[in-house]
Amino acid sequence: MRSALEGVLRPVLGLIAPSPQERRNVLWFALASLLCGAGAALFGGDLWNGFLKQTGFSMTEIGVLAAVTGGAGSAGLVLFMGLADRIRRRVPVYALCILASAAAPALVVGLALAPRSLLPLRPLLALLTIVGVGQALVMSVPIMLDYPIIARGVSTRVRGRLFGITTTAYGLLGIGIGWLSASVLKDVPYPHGYAWCFLAAAGVIALRAAAYSRLRELPELAVDGASRSALPFAAIVDVLRLKEFQWLAGPHVARGLAVSAAGFALPVGLEYLGLPDHFPGYAASATTAATVLGGIAVGLLADRLGPAWTTFLGDLLYALGMAGVALFRDPAAFIALYLLMHFGRNIEDNAVPLGAINLVPAEHLGAFSAARLMILTGSTALSAPLFGYLFDHCRPTLVFALAALMKLLTGLWFWWVFRLKRPAESLEP
Repeated sequence: MRSALEGVLRPVLGLIAPSPQERRNVLWFALASLLCGAGAALFGGDLWNGFLKQTGFSMTEIGVLAAVTGGAGSAGLVLFMGLADRIRRRVPVYALCILASAAAPALVVGLALAPRSLLPLRPLLALLTIVGVGQALVMSVPIMLDYPIIARGVSTRVRGRLFGITTTAYGLLGIGIGWLSASVLKDVPYPHGYAWCFLAAAGVIALRAAAYSRLRELPELAVDGASRSALPFAAIVDVLRLKEFQWLAGPHVARGLAVSAAGFALPVGLEYLGLPDHFPGYAASATTAATVLGGIAVGLLADRLGPAWTTFLGDLLYALGMAGVALFRDPAAFIALYLLMHFGRNIEDNAVPLGAINLVPAEHLGAFSAARLMILTGSTALSAPLFGYLFDHCRPTLVFALAALMKLLTGLWFWWVFRLKRPAESLEP
């Protein structure tokens, strides 16, 4: 079986990854990303926000839910930070957590199908919050294991192309699934259409866990963890002393604010722009199409330009899309700007980790990843109620314009860190 697989991978990936195991790792990373994108299209931000809005929650309530679940994710990163570089069986732990996260969409199906006479909006919001908190805590473990596994599974010279391949793979299934889900939401009455999508997401997430379990770390890239203790506060102290963390903490706060604002684009479109109720399916297709385009862009640019210029380009496109997403009432214009916004966001989402992996010592990557993402998700969570309130009481075009300006400044900030603090050229062998 392995020799047959190698016979297929050698002509396809031979120029990208020289060793057989590294080629297999690229394959399993790509397959896991393919399934991750399919799961996100079925139970991600677009369908999730559409479900919340059609259920009857206000922007402020959606913001509070995002704040609590995002805060739980940040708390999980703090609680488990000391374990980030001490876990030795990283791949099995990662796969097990992904498998456990498949319970969340299945539980939401039960809540969605419950009659509102038995489960009014306020209790429903509380139960959705509990499910979201549980999923956020479970997912905080694999989130902080991403970087250590990549650093030990793929060599430096191909990481930019790996990010391009996995980002492209992430969006391939999602485009078709988004259109399919739009048809389901249009033809199947609420909430049953969402229930079918969420059930399919649970199955896809389980398959993703199986694909990820096939990864193997390369012996030549083995690096011991450097955490002094499993206690979170000892790991926090270690991370706070890293100059790389001090450089990147600020732009990650600003990045989290922009993520929070962008998350309201679809609910704003549904409420203020008159978009049809099944439009979240088309939005999911646009998001995943942007992911494919972002993956292609990262694969072509990241190893040539370095993470500094790649991140700035992504943030420039991100800002342009965000500035215009609420300007037009035409659904075609909205979807085009929505795609542009997520295209830039996906370039940033891949270029920033690439810059961090190249910048931070491998033995600190687990704790650093947890701390970095804690700031990102914490900033997103804390600002979600604020943006929810602003979108309920202010002109959406003004709010998005201010968020776009902040996004552009964030791109300049990342450029300064990645380019001036440690030039990409110095990383070349």
